[in-house]
Amino acid sequence: MKNPKRWPSILIFVIMQVAWLTIVILWLVWYIKSHYALIRRIGAWDIFIIIEGAVLLLLILGCSYILFILYQRQLTLLKTQVHIISSITHEFKTPLATMQLFLETMKKRELPEDTTNQLISSMLLENQRLKSMVEKFLESARLSYKRRPYTLRPISARVFIDGFLHRHTTLLKDVEVHQDIVQDLYLLLDTDAFDMVFSNLTENAIHYSLNTPQIDIRAWQDKKKAYIEFTDHGIGIPKEGQKEIFKMFQRLPEGIAKWSSGTGMGLYVTREIIKAHGGSIRVNRKTGAEGASFLITLLAAKEAYEH
Repeated sequence: MKNPKRWPSILIFVIMQVAWLTIVILWLVWYIKSHYALIRRIGAWDIFIIIEGAVLLLLILGCSYILFILYQRQLTLLKTQVHIISSITHEFKTPLATMQLFLETMKKRELPEDTTNQLISSMLLENQRLKSMVEKFLESARLSYKRRPYTLRPISARVFIDGFLHRHTTLLKDVEVHQDIVQDLYLLLDTDAFDMVFSNLTENAIHYSLNTPQIDIRAWQDKKKAYIEFTDHGIGIPKEGQKEIFKMFQRLPEGIAKWSSGTGMGLYVTREIIKAHGGSIRVNRKTGAEGASFLITLLAAKEAYEH
């Protein structure tokens, strides 16, 4: 499927507008010349007919403009669909091909135990990558069709974060994680959904790091709100792109240059999950020179008990 181009439709629209304006002017000139030699002889009824015709033609112009806008939106939708198909195909094809190659290698020859373990670890990573992509799309659909998709329960922030680190040892294998969690901080969370929030932020930290990935997690609270700051030390986010990154299928040129793969779903799903929790997320740094930092704001749990 070819990527749709906009310039022919814009050219057609401009030509259409010029043509209609020309018709309006020619019609007015013809009407005046064919009925009266002098403009001063035009009566109220003639003025009414002229105005009625002009309004009709202007309505046609307005309708053509509306049709043009709708057509442009359709082009945008088509372009997005092309991007989605291309991204999903590439994202699924790469890990599947990698796992197939590793399995064929293990089947055809006897390998040293260390090599076999390395291949298995690599396949686990690729499988985690596939699982993450599927979960993002499923979560996006779930958020679209349900007003209240989650059941929120109080949980200790330290318990949740420690659980996340334990559940994702494969993903975090080569990542340095530093924590600064306030004692007795409890959050209202759907733990499965918020696990995806941390997974998405962690994956971005890994993909966009220049050296060994490093993550700093801070959590604190005030009287009514709880805050989680998730910071990496990667390429950062330019100021002009700090709002764009939360849009569906949106990827910045800097990110594409560093990591060509990706669907642009991660931060969109992250934001929607946090919004469904009654919270918000924003980029916490004005400049991206020292990595990306995200500040998550949530409701603090009123009743504190540990699961």
